[in-house]
Amino acid sequence: MARNSFIQISKLPNLKGRIDYITNPKRQENLYATYNTTDEAFWDELAKCNRLEFKKSGSFGKCIEGRELIIALPEAYCELNKQWVLKSFTDFFQHEYGVNCIAALHHNKTKTNLHIHLIFSEREELKDGIEKIATRNMFYDESGRHVRTKKEILDADGNIRKGCSIIKKDEVYENNKFSKKKPEFKSRSFLSEVKEKYTEKMNLLLSDDEKLKVFKNEGLYLPTKKIGKNNPKAEEIAEANEARKEWNSLVDEALFYKVPAKHIKVIKYYKIIKASKRLSNVKTNLIDTNALPYSSFIKSAGSVFLDAVEKAIEFLKGLIEIFKAIIEPKKTHDEKTYKQYKKVYVVVNDLISERNNLYSKINYLENRLSSKDYKLIGGKKQLQGDIMSLEKECDRIEKKINKVVREVGEDNVDDVIRRFRDLERVKDAYESNLERQKEARMFLAENVKAYMETVKEDKVEAQEREKKYVRSR
Repeated sequence: MARNSFIQISKLPNLKGRIDYITNPKRQENLYATYNTTDEAFWDELAKCNRLEFKKSGSFGKCIEGRELIIALPEAYCELNKQWVLKSFTDFFQHEYGVNCIAALHHNKTKTNLHIHLIFSEREELKDGIEKIATRNMFYDESGRHVRTKKEILDADGNIRKGCSIIKKDEVYENNKFSKKKPEFKSRSFLSEVKEKYTEKMNLLLSDDEKLKVFKNEGLYLPTKKIGKNNPKAEEIAEANEARKEWNSLVDEALFYKVPAKHIKVIKYYKIIKASKRLSNVKTNLIDTNALPYSSFIKSAGSVFLDAVEKAIEFLKGLIEIFKAIIEPKKTHDEKTYKQYKKVYVVVNDLISERNNLYSKINYLENRLSSKDYKLIGGKKQLQGDIMSLEKECDRIEKKINKVVREVGEDNVDDVIRRFRDLERVKDAYESNLERQKEARMFLAENVKAYMETVKEDKVEAQEREKKYVRSR
């Protein structure tokens, strides 16, 4: 019975520490060889780059500076040149994925497990690097986050706060020699792909009775296939691999949105495994009977598989949408800011109303004054004094309005009203989405059950179409 290969992957939050651990003879009892596709400075710069990008992203948790594969080798490899083995496996990875690696070949303490520790960068090294020049002054707060205006980094006295900084126009604000992290390394299908490739590579030097196989389980993903040199079906395999990657990527998305694995398996079973087998059988039967009227249904095995995966992807996307709908929407407004503006908005409206009432009284008294109708209300001086008092009251209210407006950093009443209405509109949209989310969550089980029934119903309909065709012959 063939043995299974063993390859595992792990994330590295301390890249330099791990590199020292696997390559240091003082820390490894059975260290046979080390190999680096680049120089030591690269790994220092990579770790620094990852920490800076992690800080800029504002993410929580640990910064992942690299990843490590542990590859167990068969006993037969103990007889080969250790440095050659290590270099061969490391160069293979670099060739396949285009990133730098550093590796070490070890035996465990009891010398029963020869294995490779292969650390790789998730970022490609850029040939010329990327240098970014500021097109205007750029402002950064204490956490290193880029902010829009200088006002955001000033204290109450108008001075730049400690820890804040300014990069002037035409200065370099970023000099990066690395690409963004390659998303394929985060994919759940990546390890499966690596297992397939390295198992095939190991088997090249093994006899038939020593060859390894990759453990297959009824998982959610579809393994990609290697395309050998001069393979006549290379184009068909490549197309099928793209479909497999698309499905695997969508499975990652489904799991992210907490779609139960059992539902994904049902779609994979009915829409890919069973559908491909059923359609292939129909194809074979039709070819045997030379059924030309039904020739449009005759497809190559690759085409049948692509059709099945395409249909499965459609169904999985629909299921993802159901689970997306139950995710509580993120607040797109700051509740504290909204309440602050609402309070100011109410106060300002009251003050404006009070000021308008005073303007009405002033207007009334000025009309009486112009028409010299003031004998019955204390005479001209009394009327002028009343108007002056009302105007002073209006000035007092105007100053109060301006003070309240400045409390939220606005310049005038119109800006306060506009900002408050924008916040209110965003808040209303959020609350509306929240209501829809609650309703979707309430009917989740019912909706999922109904949807998954359509997955099986489609299979029944397809079988009926096939039966109908057979009867017509």
